[in-house]
Amino acid sequence: MVLLVASSGPGTVSLVLLCTALPQLLGPVAGTIADRVDQRRLLACCEGGQGVVYVVIAVGRPPLYLLLPLVIVASTLAALMAPAGRAACPGLCPRSACPGQRAARAGPEPADRGRRAIGGALAGLAGLTAAFALNAASFFISALLLTRLGPLPPELDAGTTTMRADARAGLRYAARNPVLRALVLGTVIFVAFAAIDNVALVFLVQRSLHGSAAGYGTATAAFGVSMVAASVLLAVLAGRRPAAFWLIGGVIAGSIGTAATGLAPSLLGVCFVQALAGAGNTADLVGTDTLVQQSVPAGLLGRAFGTVYAAAQLASVIAYAAAAPLVALTGPRAAFVIAGTGMLAGLAVLVPALAGRRSEARALGIAYLAAEYPLRVRASSDRRETRPSRSRRPVVFEVIS
Repeated sequence: MVLLVASSGPGTVSLVLLCTALPQLLGPVAGTIADRVDQRRLLACCEGGQGVVYVVIAVGRPPLYLLLPLVIVASTLAALMAPAGRAACPGLCPRSACPGQRAARAGPEPADRGRRAIGGALAGLAGLTAAFALNAASFFISALLLTRLGPLPPELDAGTTTMRADARAGLRYAARNPVLRALVLGTVIFVAFAAIDNVALVFLVQRSLHGSAAGYGTATAAFGVSMVAASVLLAVLAGRRPAAFWLIGGVIAGSIGTAATGLAPSLLGVCFVQALAGAGNTADLVGTDTLVQQSVPAGLLGRAFGTVYAAAQLASVIAYAAAAPLVALTGPRAAFVIAGTGMLAGLAVLVPALAGRRSEARALGIAYLAAEYPLRVRASSDRRETRPSRSRRPVVFEVIS
């Protein structure tokens, strides 16, 4: 997508990326939907819908005024599925195994990087149409695979309250939970600088280093391949360290890699430091998602993830709006140095808030659920993990504040 519009300049790239980010601000609403519907069906439908959008782009190669609405539709579907994908973890594995499961998903999960890594290489070798066609096929394959999952029923009974009330309850809870509050604020600061990379990289490769579309694909592939490699490693190691360790370490590694990208003398150097940033991104994602899963009861997971990642997209909107004039005024190299330095500011919020607060936050969430839904909450905070086998008489756990 970036290569499709890069010839029109930084402003057009920022506009397209803004259209991908704005629908993600629906995170709290998407999280509410995830808590109220079968997550498997939601995931499969959203993946299939995105596949249709990219088929249209591949076949029609629409002009900008038609491309932007298609981008908004695809991004809205992605926003609807993101909280459901993360909240499904407790229904697929024991809570103790979630750090490794999160690491296993973290490599390919940021679809922006994954698509750019493969798409950039394909664009240079086979053209943009082939890149978009493969992207569309990946969504259809994903939707097919998701249908193989067992049912992931909602934690809440959607028939006894309104979606607006549930969304408000989720936002109130996020404001009161110390871990979620820190993650939201820290994410806004971190991503507001980190997302400048998405605009600046194509101009660093093509203008400062005089590279081609394939060179841009190589640089993004270094980031993506590093994420996959780090996810494989963390699938084994993630449970051996606290989630805060991976989050803080990921922020530091991402900051160093981003700042160093602006100083790299060659495309090879850019690939090396982008790989460092990619590994940091994986650790950051694993730490963030594991902290949410450890400090939030199941009935609020969708809304918690929706709120945290809506904050990330809000920060992306800020970054995309600022990146075009920043790149135009300072050049892509200086933009990377500014971005990497600013990313470290997120630690000022995260470090003080994460020390020893997870158990307190989780206890707060259980009590909050019982107070908010006194007649509806009829499952323990780990209901999916403690659900008895089908051969036994069902047991009901009731949360009591």
